[in-house]
Amino acid sequence: MLQSAFHKLGVYELMKILHELHRLGYQKLRWMSYMAPSGLSLRCHITTQDHICVNREIVFGGDPNEIWCTSIGAMTTGEDIKPLLETFMNENPRLLEIGKGNDPEYVEWFNKLLSFAAEGQTPIFYEEDWSLPMGRIKVGQYKMPTPPTTMRLISWNIDGIKAHFEVLKNLINEYSPEIICLQKVKDIKDSPEFEIDGYKRECVSAPYAGIATYIKDCIPCTFSKPKNPELSGHLLKTEVFYPVFTLYNIYTPYSNPNIEGALEHRKKFDESLKKIVGTTADRQIICGDMNIVATDSDCWDGKFKRNQANFHDWERHNFDELLKIGHLIDTYRTVNPFSKEFSYFFRNDSIVRANNQGHRIDYFLASRSFEPQIVRAEIIKDCTASTNNPILLEIKY
Repeated sequence: MLQSAFHKLGVYELMKILHELHRLGYQKLRWMSYMAPSGLSLRCHITTQDHICVNREIVFGGDPNEIWCTSIGAMTTGEDIKPLLETFMNENPRLLEIGKGNDPEYVEWFNKLLSFAAEGQTPIFYEEDWSLPMGRIKVGQYKMPTPPTTMRLISWNIDGIKAHFEVLKNLINEYSPEIICLQKVKDIKDSPEFEIDGYKRECVSAPYAGIATYIKDCIPCTFSKPKNPELSGHLLKTEVFYPVFTLYNIYTPYSNPNIEGALEHRKKFDESLKKIVGTTADRQIICGDMNIVATDSDCWDGKFKRNQANFHDWERHNFDELLKIGHLIDTYRTVNPFSKEFSYFFRNDSIVRANNQGHRIDYFLASRSFEPQIVRAEIIKDCTASTNNPILLEIKY
């Protein structure tokens, strides 16, 4: 990344370069600027959303050619940027590759920011010396909303974090989720060896269950663990402060009739979960391995009415009650109403997977108010380390 041709430009001229790139079809490119520690210049970044977290922090790592940055002292120099546009494009091929695509909503927002910059108003996204409500930035004498952006969440029954930690790190490197919720991590007792750079972590250990939630460092949140014994090792609550919502990472107990007390445990868990969800304010997301095949579309052979675990009528009734009580939607089925893809395969081998002999027992449930904000809801099919595939939810805010 060469900056020699651009370090003498003003902030406004650099923003005009990004404006031209948007016009040429690179609308996935994003702008972020904040005061340098010296307070004498503005740090200017052109990158994509994957490298910006909560519109307040640049996330470095991976390919350095995916983040262009420089420090500029002047707001404007009046220089003609046309001769420099081609130079910028030649010097940043990777940036253009990942930034290609249409995003008219962001372009409209950026053009408003550019109009303020034309008046000499400095755009500052984040600075420790002053505070604004989350979701606002300072543009000179003005305050305006931060740009429309997305949050990516992944949920996965990892079936032992010790066995699949390297796969987890690869998954995070590929998708860069803001939040990742794991189930069946088993008994790890908060071991520091399972920390991941750039994320804070909370976990609840249990010999055959256990859950862990990882969330990017710059996302403000608090964790809390349930006191109910039937939820211990099976539920972890996170209050996210921006965007505001409550997250429940759960691993629903398996109602194995061959294990003494398993059915009673499951029924108590279901009742406690319904009470918690029913008393939680709007804007909640519940994710995890919920051990329920909800409809015939969630079973490979359509035989979803069986007298066995994950298929009992009472389990399905409790699941339907949970949706009603919490005013929740099944995000995957909302986005993919006719899909026959599955997140769980009873035997993790290539033949069973090739024949698509699976069930869908992993869910992202969300308050109905989230429905207009859902960007993606899908199963990550190429991650097959355990019997369960990870699932993904992406929301805009």
